[in-house]
Amino acid sequence: MERVRGRSTLGYLMVTGAACLWGTLGVVSRGLYDGGLSAQAVVTVRAGAAAALLLAAMLLLRPRALRVRLRDVPLFAAYGLVSVAAFYLLYFVTIQQLSVAAAAVLLYTAPAFVAVAAALTLGEPLTRIKLAALALTLAGCTLVAKAYEPAAFRGQLLGVLTGLGAGFTYGMYSIFGKHALKRYDPWVVQTYSLLAGAVPLLLLFGREAALAVARSPEALPALAYLALVTTLGAYGLYLTGLQSVEASHAAILSTVEPVVAAVLGFLLLQEPLQLPQMLGILLVLGSAVMLNARAGEPAGAEAAAGQPPSALSRRLGRVGSASEVSGAKSSPSQPGSR
Repeated sequence: MERVRGRSTLGYLMVTGAACLWGTLGVVSRGLYDGGLSAQAVVTVRAGAAAALLLAAMLLLRPRALRVRLRDVPLFAAYGLVSVAAFYLLYFVTIQQLSVAAAAVLLYTAPAFVAVAAALTLGEPLTRIKLAALALTLAGCTLVAKAYEPAAFRGQLLGVLTGLGAGFTYGMYSIFGKHALKRYDPWVVQTYSLLAGAVPLLLLFGREAALAVARSPEALPALAYLALVTTLGAYGLYLTGLQSVEASHAAILSTVEPVVAAVLGFLLLQEPLQLPQMLGILLVLGSAVMLNARAGEPAGAEAAAGQPPSALSRRLGRVGSASEVSGAKSSPSQPGSR
């Protein structure tokens, strides 16, 4: 039990750490955009460089791990096309149509999509604590992004629809990841999802990205940071943490990202931080605290806690018997198993 609690706590910390790394994207990207690079060039270089580097590392260090079952190829293809390529493109269109604040709020409808999808496909219960944390998160992100201002959405239906699409595709990263992690380790999952997402981006914007980098070689350090830290590092932490954290919890925890972005904008870019934004930060952090308070419990413990004592005892008895039998038959976990 102590091992389960420790692993779960570490998973929560990894997911939160990934969100903090993603929170630095805005500050770094701002410098690149001010330097003349377009958003599509930046995301193409980010995804393409990260995919190439990770594939090279895996081929050099763990080539046998890259073997996947033929039946899982559609999963990885959908993973990359939906949660990398489609997400980047939809979010780019949303930023063009709406304010950055409105786009950010629509993006962080992702935890709601994940909570529903996880309940339908992964059997994760929609508990009261989870729903309360979800409500705090959505309210907090709205305040942090200042989407309460009347002109935030400008009445743009296309932008609202693409923003919701961005939130959905972003949220599906957790769902696809949870399914893929049942059979493969996080680095294999990240390799194939990045490859599947980078290919269409390179086909659409590869030439523009190459010309942009050639014209602005001074941007290479920042682009390397995006590829190595906010992509390989952050997604590596997220997927590793996702092995022991419910997908819906991970999606809610990832909303720490706009909080970090707002604080960094205030500290480094002298962007104002108003009282409603500070309240939003507290709400998002409060939702993270609510979920982390459950980190010591195995997945599904919240649902089990609502059962009568006899039912819970029988359930724990069955789990204990099953683990004793599996422990007698095998020792270490097989590769790819949780």
